[in-house]
Amino acid sequence: MFGLSFLYPLFLVGAAAVAIPVLLHLFRRKTDAVVEFPAVRLLGKAPVERHRRRRLRELILLALRVTALALLALAFARPYMPTVSAVVAAPVTVVALDTSLSLSAPGQFERAREMAREAVRTAPSSHTVALVTFADSATLVVPPTTDRGGVVAGIDQSQPSAGGTRFRTAFARLAETLVGGEGRIVVVTDLQQAGWEASDEGAVPEGVEVQVLEVAGPAGNVAVTAVRREDNVIVAGVHNFGVARFRAPVSLRVGDKELIRQTVEVGPQAATEVRLAAALPARGGAEVRVDDAAGYQYDNSRFLILDPRSAVPVFIVTAESPAASNAGLYVERALAVADQGRAFSPRVLDGRAFSALSEGEFGQPGAIFLLGTSTLDRAGRERVAGFLRAGGRVLLTLGPDVDAATLADTVGVSVNLGADIEEPRARSVTLVATDTRHPIFRPFVNPTGALGDVYVERYWRLNEEAGRTVLARFSGAGDALVEQAVEHGRVLIFASDLENRWNRFPLTPAFVPWVIETARYLAQGRDERQAFTVPDVPAGVSLTPGVHQAGERTVAVNPDVRESNPARTTTDEFVSAISRLNPVAATRADAVARDQEERQRLWQVGLLVMFLALAGEGVIGRRAT
Repeated sequence: MFGLSFLYPLFLVGAAAVAIPVLLHLFRRKTDAVVEFPAVRLLGKAPVERHRRRRLRELILLALRVTALALLALAFARPYMPTVSAVVAAPVTVVALDTSLSLSAPGQFERAREMAREAVRTAPSSHTVALVTFADSATLVVPPTTDRGGVVAGIDQSQPSAGGTRFRTAFARLAETLVGGEGRIVVVTDLQQAGWEASDEGAVPEGVEVQVLEVAGPAGNVAVTAVRREDNVIVAGVHNFGVARFRAPVSLRVGDKELIRQTVEVGPQAATEVRLAAALPARGGAEVRVDDAAGYQYDNSRFLILDPRSAVPVFIVTAESPAASNAGLYVERALAVADQGRAFSPRVLDGRAFSALSEGEFGQPGAIFLLGTSTLDRAGRERVAGFLRAGGRVLLTLGPDVDAATLADTVGVSVNLGADIEEPRARSVTLVATDTRHPIFRPFVNPTGALGDVYVERYWRLNEEAGRTVLARFSGAGDALVEQAVEHGRVLIFASDLENRWNRFPLTPAFVPWVIETARYLAQGRDERQAFTVPDVPAGVSLTPGVHQAGERTVAVNPDVRESNPARTTTDEFVSAISRLNPVAATRADAVARDQEERQRLWQVGLLVMFLALAGEGVIGRRAT
């Protein structure tokens, strides 16, 4: 009607109410009674209103009442004017180009660019074309356009990066690009298996065609996956992901100067350590480089900082005094071996001693491990909550020494525990990591397998809570490890204990590296962290591997070691792993219609005119009486 569309057209049925004032007007028409006067002279004294003026006033009143009712029905129907772009939305062909580290082998990314150019050339003539590049994040390089030369130019300017692969993140961005129109997606990638490991969310609308163009990778890849310092010796881990034996030189460099070089030999699908002894400077950055000309290039080097750093203070709060028990012993011993004891300065205190600390004694700790809360008084609970609100991070374990009634006061948010402590049968509950890219799981090549040796005998059930992220679960049971924001800080909640009472986690090989990486994550931003992994780098620091300045600090940036593994999926497995959104076109069209109606708000104009009509009807009606 007049180019209008309606979100809720059924409300237009209410416009039939305009018949009510029309019928009242017809059935309540006034007719003057005929009076026979005995004398003609009396006729002049009867006050007779002029008929034409009265009829005009009644018609105006009728029109105003009808208009008010019609506008009310229109307002409830939520009218809007569809734009031309929404009515005729051109289909889009989105070319998604993988720019992750696994596309950095010699000649590999040029093949990927050529495939992307061919996808642009062969896109249907009725389609607009867009370009998205993706690695750890996805970027819309060229929005949907008819200028295919501009898209090709964007492809030519794209370069491989040191980032990891996150397919679900890419598909979330691709779905946003397709909103409002039909289309297809062409993904140019090497189908790296690690790209599906992250627990990101991203899906493609149902009915959208996804075409995969596979870029062949190198026959093998060799990477420097770890590096550490032991006095004047640099120890580097070299991993051969190929099926052939690898033999090549490994060098230690400081700046542009090579300090030492020696040959390493690594068997297929194997790893080894190389010890490089040299006279190292007191400060600066060092690089360990392997000569792998055929594999990925960004993982041939790994960097470390030579500057000494002070140990990060960490409080371990227990319920019992450490002098009279083994409380906090396992966590303290694990933190004490980090970087040969130079990384952390752990201090174990029971709740009473922690509460009694002066502000000077408490200072600025890097993190708090809260293993028991039953002996914390109000001052201690307020200290922990204040630490979290100010940006600190806390690990809370839910063992036998936890006072469930005061947990909300202690950490400043609802923990939302179940009513009873769970006791699974036959030691069948183990830990299963759900977000394998979270920093606390980085030490494990296969986190699920490593944590699968952790048998849990008792734990608290964690109920669902808004704003909570699940990092690990118990196999066949509830949440094991969750993360939750507390104003500027964060709290990690482990549903069992770390004191070797409800589980045997402290006795497994996974415990020490897990505690160390957890402490590093908790102390992030409060420590003098020197090494970072792409894309988790300080603000203002380049995502390129190397030695960089972060303000007054010197830091090392390295790629994620998971990206060095060339294991890949098949095209069919890749397509079947893509999540789909339902319903399809109808939902998109409804979303576009709602967006247009929300921006235009014609119903508000209709209500305003309706109120003016009612006001006019009131004024004219008063004069008529």
